[in-house]
Amino acid sequence: MEHDKHVQSWNVSLKNLVIGFLLGLSVTLAIAATSSNDNSPGPYQCCAAGDDPVSVFVVNTQTGHTWRLSRADHYDLGTPQAPKSVRRSVTPIAE
Repeated sequence: MEHDKHVQSWNVSLKNLVIGFLLGLSVTLAIAATSSNDNSPGPYQCCAAGDDPVSVFVVNTQTGHTWRLSRADHYDLGTPQAPKSVRRSVTPIAE
């Protein structure tokens, strides 16, 4: 009789384990199905500025707004519709 109770409780535990695994798998698949799979870039892209290793260009891909950033200054180059060239100095942070 004691052996039958042990076997029965093991089956219930195994059943709960299988149900939990299937529930977890279905939640994981549901999340994966709703996530975005497009490989479109984010709103900002950046690239190196030629031979200068400490400068980068940052472009807002949605508006076209462009900046050139370096350690000493940055330029606001505007958008294709409203180009400009505004330079601002950047004071380095003392370490």
